[in-house]
Amino acid sequence: MRIATDADAALLARLHTMSWRSAYSAILDPSFLSGPIEQERLDVWTFRLGQRRPHQTAIIAETAEGPVGFVCAIGAEDERWGTLVDNLHVLPSAKGRGWGTSLLAAAANWSLGTYPASGLYLWCFEQNEPARRFYEGRGGVIAERSRHAVPGGGDRPVIRYHWADPVSVSGDARSGGSPRAVS
Repeated sequence: MRIATDADAALLARLHTMSWRSAYSAILDPSFLSGPIEQERLDVWTFRLGQRRPHQTAIIAETAEGPVGFVCAIGAEDERWGTLVDNLHVLPSAKGRGWGTSLLAAAANWSLGTYPASGLYLWCFEQNEPARRFYEGRGGVIAERSRHAVPGGGDRPVIRYHWADPVSVSGDARSGGSPRAVS
C-alpha cells in the first residue's frame, strides 16, 4: 500500500468509476454511470489531491499487476463521529481477497496515529447489501439512517456506520504500519 499523490488523480478516478459502475448499477442513475461519472470523478480527485490537506489521506492498494483499490479518510471530520472514511473502493475482480479489510484497517491506523481520540465512521447506501455485510462483519455499528444527495441527481437512503474505537476495525489496528503521509 502507498499514499496517493496529486499525480494519482486519474488513477483514483478510474478505480472509483469502475467500482461505482459495478456496485451502484441499481442505485445511481444509469445515464450518469454510463458517461458523466468519468469526468465528474476526475474533477473530484484532481481537486482533493491537489489541495494538500493535512487532515486527509488517500491510500492505494496495489499488487504486482497494478492497483486494486483505495481508501480516502478525512481526520476528525465530525466532532461526534470522528474520522470519515469518505471512500473505500476495491475493483470487482479483487473483491473477496482481503483488500477491503486491509484498506479499512489502513484508514483506522492513519486515524489512530493522527487523531488518536477520534472514532471512525462512513456512510453506506442502504441498498448496498454486500457493503453493509462487509462493514457489519468488521464491527461497524449502525448509528443512524438518513438521505443524501447523489451524483447524477436525486437522493438515496444511507446508513452511518460507526466504530467508536478504530482499533476494533482490524482487531488491533495499532499493531500494523501506520501511513503518515497525507495528500
